[in-house]
Amino acid sequence: MRTPLFDPNARRKTVSITLNQDLAAKAAAAGLNISRLAEEAVARAYTELEQNRIRAELKDAGERASAYVARYGRPFDDWASETGADADADHAA
Repeated sequence: MRTPLFDPNARRKTVSITLNQDLAAKAAAAGLNISRLAEEAVARAYTELEQNRIRAELKDAGERASAYVARYGRPFDDWASETGADADADHAA
C-alpha cells in the first residue's frame, strides 16, 4: 500500500484564485463545482511533480550505483569466488 502524498481528509482551507470571468460564470451555470475541480487539478499536478522528482532521484541513485560498480566492481564478487559457483546456482532457483 502506498503512502498518500497528502492527506485527502485534511480540513479545507479558503484560498483566493483568479479565473477567467466568462469561464467561471459558464462553469458555475453548468453546475460545476469549481473548488473541487481546482482541488483535483492541483492534486494531479502535485502528484505528477512528486512522481517526476522521485523518478529523478531513482535515476540519479542508479547512475551513482553504476558508477560505483564501474569503478570498484560489484560488491561481494570476491565472496562469490570463495563460495564457488554452486552457491550462486542454489540462489538462482
